[in-house]
Amino acid sequence: MPQLTNYHLTFPRGIHIGAGGVESVEESRESVPSDTLFAALLDTWRHLGRDVKEILPENGEPAFRVTSAFPFAGGVRFYPKPVDLRELFTDSRIKEFGAGKNIKKIRYLSEALIERARKGEFLDNELKKDSDDEWACKFSVQGGALWLTEAEIKELPESILFYTDKSNGKEQKKERPLEAVMRQTVFTSQTAPRVTVDRISSASNLFQSERVLFNAGCGLWFGVAQTSSLRLDFATLLAALGDSGLGGERTASYGHFTFEPKGELPLNAPQSAAYLLSRWHPKADEVALLANSAYKLEAVEGWLRTPENAAAQRRKRLWLVAEGSLIAGNPQGGAADVRPEYDAKSGETIAHPIYRPGFALALDWKLKPHERG
Repeated sequence: MPQLTNYHLTFPRGIHIGAGGVESVEESRESVPSDTLFAALLDTWRHLGRDVKEILPENGEPAFRVTSAFPFAGGVRFYPKPVDLRELFTDSRIKEFGAGKNIKKIRYLSEALIERARKGEFLDNELKKDSDDEWACKFSVQGGALWLTEAEIKELPESILFYTDKSNGKEQKKERPLEAVMRQTVFTSQTAPRVTVDRISSASNLFQSERVLFNAGCGLWFGVAQTSSLRLDFATLLAALGDSGLGGERTASYGHFTFEPKGELPLNAPQSAAYLLSRWHPKADEVALLANSAYKLEAVEGWLRTPENAAAQRRKRLWLVAEGSLIAGNPQGGAADVRPEYDAKSGETIAHPIYRPGFALALDWKLKPHERG
C-alpha cells in the first residue's frame, strides 16, 4: 500500500508565492500549490545533474506525487476546507447560517476535524453561536481561518500558548487564557518596498513585494507518495530545494527553508469519493468524473524557465481542479504541455515540452447521503 510521507517546512525569512497574476508580486499565498512544488522539485533534480525523465517520463507515471503545502502550527496540521459544506454540516444547520460570515472565514480544518468528516461524521457540534448570534467555530486561530478541536489546542506551539511577562523587572513565561490563544496568528503578511534598476538607462522602478511570515513553531507541511521503483532519496532532494529556495523573490532571501519528516500515513484508494490534497489536471478519459463531483477551478499561468538560450516567456494559461474538491471517483491526472505558441514567422520556438504537473493526490472520503449535482 502506498504511504504518504509528511514533511514540515520552516521558513525563517518567510515565503512569496505569487497570488496576484503573472505581472504582480504584491500578493502572496500562505500555501504552495502542488504543481508549483512539484515543478520546483523537478527543477532542483535537473540542477543536481539528473535527467528529469527519471521523475517525469513522457506520457508516464511520475516517480512521486505531492500534496500542496498547507499551514501547520506546532503539532497541528491543517487541510483545505472541502468545497461542499454539505459534507461538513447537516442541512438544518446550513439553513441556519444565513450570511454565514464566520463560516466563510474558515479556510482550513485541522487533521482531527478532517478525519472525522471524511469518515462520515457531521461537525455541527464543533460550532457555537457568537455575540452576534451567528454560527462560528468553537475553537480556531488566525481570525477564524484555521479551525481545530479543543483537544488539539494543547498541541499548538509555545509562541501561541504562552507569552512573556516583563513586569516587575524580570521575564516570566505565562500561559495565555483560551480567549487570547484564539486571537493568535499562525502567519502574517508583510509588504516591503523593492526597487529594480534598468540595465540600459539606470532608471529605477519602485514596487511592493509581499511575503508571508510564520510564527515560531509554525510553517507549511506537505505529503509525498513515491510511486516508482526509482525510490528517490527524497530528503536529499528536499534539502537542495531548501538551500536554493521555494517561490519568488529568493534574491531577497524569501523561500529558503529547513524541514523535518513527520511520519507516514497509509494511502487507501478512494472508494466513495476523492478529497483532493493537490491540484488536478484531468486526463481526457477522466473529465467525466466531474459530472457528479463538487469542485472548484483555478487558473494557473506565469513565466517559464528553460535551459535553452531563450528569453523569459509566459506559459499558456491552464485550468486546474483545486484542493478541497470532492471527486466522484479515483482521479489520477497528468502533466500538460504549456509551451507558448507563436506564429511560424516569428521564429520563436522551444524545442522541449514545458510541463505543468496536475497529478492528483487524494484521501478517501465517505460521502454523506444527499443529492449531488
